[in-house]
Amino acid sequence: MTDWHLSAAARTSRGLVRARNMDGFFLDGRSLQPEEMNRGGGMWEENEAPFQLYAVCDGLGSDATGQWASYEVTRLLQILRDAYPDGMTDGEALFSLGRLSDRIHRLSGTDRPPTGAALALCLWQRGTLRVLNVGNCRVYRLRAGKLVQLSVDHTETQRMIDLGMETPYLARMSPRRHLLTQFVGMDSANRAFQPALSATLEVRPRDRYLLCSDGLYDMVEDEDIRKILLRARDAAEAVERLVQQALDNGGRDNATVVCLTVHGYRRVWRLRQG
Repeated sequence: MTDWHLSAAARTSRGLVRARNMDGFFLDGRSLQPEEMNRGGGMWEENEAPFQLYAVCDGLGSDATGQWASYEVTRLLQILRDAYPDGMTDGEALFSLGRLSDRIHRLSGTDRPPTGAALALCLWQRGTLRVLNVGNCRVYRLRAGKLVQLSVDHTETQRMIDLGMETPYLARMSPRRHLLTQFVGMDSANRAFQPALSATLEVRPRDRYLLCSDGLYDMVEDEDIRKILLRARDAAEAVERLVQQALDNGGRDNATVVCLTVHGYRRVWRLRQG
């Protein structure tokens, strides 16, 4: 029998250009207020709960509306987490994300301009993991030295790649790379709203999972992300070094990262002779 637990860390910076931080993160019930996100910082934890929820989001629109949307997403994730203390099925996860999107859609259409957010989620459930995302926040896995993207980019450039009309290399430099084809804040009844939910993924000890906004991967090449994750002693060092690398490379956008490290050990039952 294997017992599992996660060490998790988050780090954020508004970067060197932006006036506000439009990103957000959710560390299984912990997040930062907008003014704290503007100042930058982070947190870490060890977590043995059978169900855990982690997220990174990136607000859309102006600095003010994007920051509001991002914070509202993290607030609603707390409500969602409280509603499912023991975990959720695939159907419940997709339904809940649709309800969350509808909530942002209604609120942003009242006293503020329409807005929304890109969102990437990791749902940890008793030694397995699922990835759920809308937009262009990403989830990567580092296993045995190999970095793999687990999320799906919902962008105009990714659509062009899928159609064979653009290469991944050229897409990195395309002015359309930040144009989203879907996001949280759309009416979930819209046919374009099709969140990506992975199959249930078996985890292994020493796996590392990275959730990040585009302010990280636009500024740091995947190979450099891989090397930093591989060399970091723990999740807290990984997020610190990743955000610092984004700043060293120019810091043109907000950068937010969450890193999860999987720990597993076998419980050995010993019978006492008497």
